Amino acid sequence: MHNPFKNPGKTGFISMLLALFGLGASGCITPCMYGSPTADWTVRGKVLDEQGKGVPGLQVILGNRYDNSQEVIYDQNYWPLDTLTTGTDGTYQVDQGGFPINQLQVDIHDIDGEKNGGEFADVTLIVKDFEFEDGKGWYEGHAEINVPDIVVKKK
Repeated sequence: MHNPFKNPGKTGFISMLLALFGLGASGCITPCMYGSPTADWTVRGKVLDEQGKGVPGLQVILGNRYDNSQEVIYDQNYWPLDTLTTGTDGTYQVDQGGFPINQLQVDIHDIDGEKNGGEFADVTLIVKDFEFEDGKGWYEGHAEINVPDIVVKKK
């Protein structure tokens, strides 16, 4: 029988390293929990023009904001989650999951120019008032995030 500790070679050396990090263990006395915390969330909202009419065809970028800074999109305090487009009535919705979010940043961009009611200025909104419920262990639960209506103004 080959002893990897006597003359390791490549395979034996890798086995030895894995054993040193505890990856060769066959079971746990307490429940094993590896990885990162997870959560699910549903985000829904509506984008309106100044007359209160829903605006279709706008890009909605959702991201996790880790602090109150709004310096630059995609900076070290921001993690993008998903990109959507508003429907014919200006609404958007997504069901997603992954690493739990702290603050939801919603960025609205007019990507179709004059089409669908005119050219609108960009808007950013940060939503903080939501909680995850029914979590257990590494799963932190589900949050229903109802974004307040966002009003866009023409350029």
